[in-house]
Amino acid sequence: MLNNIHEFGQAIALISFVIGTSLLSLYLYFGEGFLAIEFAFACILIMVIVNLIIFIMLIGYGIFNPSQRIQVIKTCFMMLLNIPIAILYMYMIITFPYYNILI
Repeated sequence: MLNNIHEFGQAIALISFVIGTSLLSLYLYFGEGFLAIEFAFACILIMVIVNLIIFIMLIGYGIFNPSQRIQVIKTCFMMLLNIPIAILYMYMIITFPYYNILI
């Protein structure tokens, strides 16, 4: 796994994005009664922890393997792109009280 850790990091980043987008879509479509906010926050917390662990492993891998450094930097950047997306999603949930208009 350590030889392909950048591919694993990319997969984790993509999975986190898909799960986050799915949770937001379910919340906006069905409302708060269908999807408990606590469940969504627990999923987000788990994804943050997993992504942070993989990110730290990538940084260490990039330090000790200079030949893979460019690929590791690209993967780290891809993982960091999830942060502004998550902030946007949280902003949408907090400031969008009229979710039932979509139905």
